[in-house]
Amino acid sequence: MATYLFKEFGARFLPALAYSDYRKLWAAGIFAQASNWSLIVARAALALSITGNAAAAGLVTFGAMIPILFVSPFAGYLADRFDRKRVLMSGYIINVAQNWVLATLVLTGTIEFWHLACLAVVNGIARAVQQPASSALLPNLIPKKIMFNAIALQQSTQQGGKGIGPLLILPVILTGHENWAFVISAWLYIIALFMVMNIKTSSRGIIKEQQSIFSGVTEGISYVYRVSALRWIFLLVAFHCALTMAYETLFPIISRDQLGLGDATGLYKGGAILMVAIGLGSLISSFTLAGMNSIVIRGRLYLIFGILSGISPIFLGIANSLTIAAIAAFAMGFSQAGFMTVSSVMIQQMVPDAIRGRALAIYNWQMQGLMAGFNLINGILVETALFTAMRVLSTSGLIFNLIMGSSILARPLRQIYTKGTVSYNKDL
Repeated sequence: MATYLFKEFGARFLPALAYSDYRKLWAAGIFAQASNWSLIVARAALALSITGNAAAAGLVTFGAMIPILFVSPFAGYLADRFDRKRVLMSGYIINVAQNWVLATLVLTGTIEFWHLACLAVVNGIARAVQQPASSALLPNLIPKKIMFNAIALQQSTQQGGKGIGPLLILPVILTGHENWAFVISAWLYIIALFMVMNIKTSSRGIIKEQQSIFSGVTEGISYVYRVSALRWIFLLVAFHCALTMAYETLFPIISRDQLGLGDATGLYKGGAILMVAIGLGSLISSFTLAGMNSIVIRGRLYLIFGILSGISPIFLGIANSLTIAAIAAFAMGFSQAGFMTVSSVMIQQMVPDAIRGRALAIYNWQMQGLMAGFNLINGILVETALFTAMRVLSTSGLIFNLIMGSSILARPLRQIYTKGTVSYNKDL
């Protein structure tokens, strides 16, 4: 009976993991995202500890995300022009190097804020190279009929990494050895690189022989914004990322000002626990969607996830204990990951493989760029007399809920909410 139930569970929730190269990419994603998110938590807390300034925490988070704006379009071109596995490996190698340099500086006590800021930018450049290559490679590793499952499982690694990484560094933080969090982050990336190196599948897009980089990038942008269904999804995701997902800067500030965790260890602890809660909610949401076959239900959940994404940050903003804050963070992770998973699946299904790298680079460019900008803005706002973390989270959440309510006026989005799909080919 147990064997039968296990097989049924695997057949419904894990069919993509039956394919060897997909398993390697999926595992690499788990370790890389765990590293990235443990680093985000530790880096923001260290910046606040070094400077005592919330804007500094925002600046290093901004530095890690802003390269997306400049690098992603060209990274997407590279993912269509060259072997996607090799492009992916290049990004991983850069990140392994910067992680070890950072860990060495922290352990030797020679770290300065400018080191932290510069290495955050290098980290962001490497991630900008990785993301479109990884997403473009994925559909080539599995049959088309299980693409939704494969993308949902990939999203579970991206979203679940928010919890796994901070959870792995939590023991060293709680024992007062928070500097070792940077060493753990470095080792996680080495494991991820090893997984990617063992992928055997080769994959390329289609770039015309004489086509310039600028022309290739423009072709991807033109496709995304010419198809109305894609255009609306991209716009909705843009607002979602800017208004509900730019919270990393605020976690150490919430820990200090709302939760009473003001010492150096407390800043790490509060941020890590909140991020673990976000990651756990994200993992459960993405994993549940991986086993959901009904297109109609997915469409309705897209609207529900969007609304909850606006409501949950408000509860985090008014939390006055770590327990309540963690529950609110769990709800944020659950709703945000669900929204982003359904968005990613729809985009992957609509974009042809020939320009997949460029289209997904634009998606990452928009998503990460807005998160970077609003992390910086939020860090600056809470240093003024007019804003607290509570006001920032509440205002952003309310604005996004207004946008979600208005989104039903757009025909393609209304079709998605009611039918789970849209006749986007009519817009070509």
